[in-house]
Amino acid sequence: MTTSNPERLFDNVLSRAIAEVRARGIDVFTFAFHDHESAAVSVCVDTAASSARLVRSQNAFTLRHFTDAVAKGALRKAALFKANVGRSLALGDFEMVNVARTDIEGVPVTDEFYLQMIRAVCARESEIVSLTSDLSRLLFCASSAEWEVGYMWTASTQ
Repeated sequence: MTTSNPERLFDNVLSRAIAEVRARGIDVFTFAFHDHESAAVSVCVDTAASSARLVRSQNAFTLRHFTDAVAKGALRKAALFKANVGRSLALGDFEMVNVARTDIEGVPVTDEFYLQMIRAVCARESEIVSLTSDLSRLLFCASSAEWEVGYMWTASTQ
C-alpha cells in the first residue's frame, strides 16, 4: 500500500495483521506496532510461552556474567547484567515478526506519526483484546523515535 496518510496506512496494516493473527490462532500476550527505522511499519506479536522461553534464555546468559562480575568484585559490571523479571520485549524474537510489513515512503516521521501509531492501536483495542485468553497480562507496545519499544500500556477494558 502506498499512501502519505499515516492514519489510513496504520489502519490498513493493523487490519491485515489482526486478520493474520486471528487466522493463526495466536493467543496474544504482547502486541507491538513497530516502526522500522522510519522505512516501514509492521506488527509483532508474542505469546506467553514464547516470551517465557526468551526470558529463561536471557536470564541464563545474564546470570553467568553477573556471577562472574560479583566473584571479581566488579559491582559496576555486575549492575549491567540485570535479570529479566518477566517479559520479552525483543521484537525480533516474538512468535510473529513483521506481520503486514508496509513501506512508509513519503510519510513524514514526526512525533505526530508515533502518536497516530498509538491511537491506531487504541482504536483497534477491542479486536486485539479478543485475541488473548488473559486480558490482565496483555501488553500493547509502539515504537518511538528513539526506541524499538518506546511506549507500553495495558488494555483500558481491564
